[in-house]
Amino acid sequence: MSYLSAEYTPPPGEGVVVDLSEFADKLINYQDIAPLLNDDQERRLVDYVKSMVDMSHNRIRKRYDHWKEADRAHDVYVPADTTDFREKAVIADTRAISDTVLTYLMAALSGRNPMFQLEGLNRKSRQASLILERVLHQQMRRTAGEARLAQMLLDSIRYGFAPTKVVWDAKTNQNRIINFDPRRCFPDPRVNWGDWDNMQFIVFSDYVSFNSLLYSNLYPKLRERPELRHKAAPPRNAWNAHHWNKEEGRGLSIDPSQPHQRERFDHSYFTLGDARVIDESWVRISGFEIGIPSIDQIFLVMTVLDENVIIRCQLNPYGRQFPVVIGGLYQDAHKTYGQSLYDLLLPMHDVATYLLRSRIDNISAALNNLIFVDPTQVSVPDLIDRNPWGVVRTLPGNKPGDGVFIAQVPDVTRGHLNDIAAMTELKQRVSAASDAQQGVPTPDVRTATEIQRLTQLGSQRLGILSRIMSATTIRPMVRMMVANIQDTLGYEGSIRIDPQNMPTQLASAVEDGYLDYDVRKDLQGDIDYLVIDGTLPLEPERNAQTWMEMLQVMSQTGLNMEYDVGQIAEEAIRAMGISNLDRFRISEEERQSQGLSPSQELALMEKMRGASVQPQEQIAREVDRGNLVPMREAG
Repeated sequence: MSYLSAEYTPPPGEGVVVDLSEFADKLINYQDIAPLLNDDQERRLVDYVKSMVDMSHNRIRKRYDHWKEADRAHDVYVPADTTDFREKAVIADTRAISDTVLTYLMAALSGRNPMFQLEGLNRKSRQASLILERVLHQQMRRTAGEARLAQMLLDSIRYGFAPTKVVWDAKTNQNRIINFDPRRCFPDPRVNWGDWDNMQFIVFSDYVSFNSLLYSNLYPKLRERPELRHKAAPPRNAWNAHHWNKEEGRGLSIDPSQPHQRERFDHSYFTLGDARVIDESWVRISGFEIGIPSIDQIFLVMTVLDENVIIRCQLNPYGRQFPVVIGGLYQDAHKTYGQSLYDLLLPMHDVATYLLRSRIDNISAALNNLIFVDPTQVSVPDLIDRNPWGVVRTLPGNKPGDGVFIAQVPDVTRGHLNDIAAMTELKQRVSAASDAQQGVPTPDVRTATEIQRLTQLGSQRLGILSRIMSATTIRPMVRMMVANIQDTLGYEGSIRIDPQNMPTQLASAVEDGYLDYDVRKDLQGDIDYLVIDGTLPLEPERNAQTWMEMLQVMSQTGLNMEYDVGQIAEEAIRAMGISNLDRFRISEEERQSQGLSPSQELALMEKMRGASVQPQEQIAREVDRGNLVPMREAG
């Protein structure tokens, strides 16, 4: 066996994907070189993208059957043409458990205001972080970011693999989150979970209309080559990875393999056009592989149209990272793909569904008993066509029971409902989505304290998942969005500031409820995302109760003399849902005319004496001991 020496020099052309040295300057200047490629260069790049897709597809397709079963359980899917009643019986509690976990994750990860908490890594960026988190909150609300986040969490629960793009939309001047079906995403299979920074490539496949591609303004080549409007058929390579478009029952509305729609209207024809398949590849490649050895590595984005044509090839506009985050519920750094919640629940789901259907079969058999008939004694057609008012004729001289024997079907599935309940309980234990978490009352838990205790125990497990997802998925996503805002957002902007949620550092910059900012000086600096602790934000009722308990503790300990109890009481009232408290406030003139109330006078006197308000029983004990003198005796 021979080994290559250190002095080994590859033959000319070996290891080179394509020679793009003539476009080096244009690439460095972020120009799209797709219109400039010759046929050989284009063919080599297409083959290179296909090799990446094939490598990933050969590994990730092993998960497709699992994902298809997860879809079936999540959608409680029954084919529309099903006629057999038993086939319509599907256990739906798996979906309820999934929705419960999703609800918790959404509340924990996005239930705050602002949605994402940021921190400045130094003193200069502290104020910038406060403004940025509100700008980001505004963008998430305007772009339905919560719905995109919910889809990412749902894919994490259902598939254990939630590829999500984070891009900057130049038309709206905002961040945009794009969810991708895992079957249309092909990451580098040579890296383990969470090690995404070491990926050499990731490819996204999609199908769109030609006009959508044209109007996106991302592909100048489409305007320079109008003949590309017409799809080359059949595709030259017929990539195996594109067979996802032939799946049925997944809600796909377009099959790219179908011919275009052609209609006649007013003696003329118009064409709606084919669905076009695109493969958008984000690649990290060595400089010598593209004929530019002076560059150690270069990040490119290349888009292939219909498996044939390169319609985009330029430097990655997001720098030395792919604009991608991948979510997963149960993450394992030793595996390529994570485990989903449905991977854990599906075996028990299928058993429960079998128990339900066998119960239906048993009941159907009991309702349709086997009947043994002697045709010499009973009219068989009368038995077959019997109805509630029917007549069954017997031959003369025979009794009604003669010649007929009904086979009784034993009820062997009587305990199946209890078995189904046991399966449900097992699924809840695995997922931490108990009846209390789902808002379902349990007969063995009667008090609110017991329910709260059980809910908190389940929340601890879900809280750990939330914290891990916050650190591994939400954190890089927020970092990308912050970088996009700092680098690309228009120079000047304005945001509305909620007066009930306004940091003191921003109070001086707010005018008429709005804060004006300059991106160049107000939003710059080292800023990071604060990983959440996994717990849920307090509900209004619980929050109000916390404020009231704090007031009670302060009254008992004398701390009410050291803090503004009035402002604390106002916060407690607002937590109860009374937002417009100022309409009940009396004016300064009315306050002066009325003077101090008795309670205010007593509190003021005690404060002037330096005393603290103590519980009545404690005061009585101290008087008996001679440590305190009542005010009437002291006078």
